[in-house]
Amino acid sequence: MSKETTTVKILGVSYKIACPPEESEEVKKAAIFLDNKLSEVKEASGLDEKRAAIITALNISNEYLKNLSDVSRDESINQGLDNLTLEVKKQLKSLSFKAQ
Repeated sequence: MSKETTTVKILGVSYKIACPPEESEEVKKAAIFLDNKLSEVKEASGLDEKRAAIITALNISNEYLKNLSDVSRDESINQGLDNLTLEVKKQLKSLSFKAQ
């Protein structure tokens, strides 16, 4: 897997990131997202960059974990719906045999 260098700018500072060529655009999008979040926290709180980075990382981590929980809950709901659908089909099949 070859790597290339992608340059991103976060809070006015350029960083060179090594990544596979096919991930370059995603890295740039992630940097823009991070830069926007850091700027929001800095402007809203007046914190220095280090503290703003910690709060931003905590906020992003919290959102990520909530999304994981939501996906897990959705998968559980889907599994329950699948089980219910199978049970309904089984009951309908059973009823159709009794009606004949």
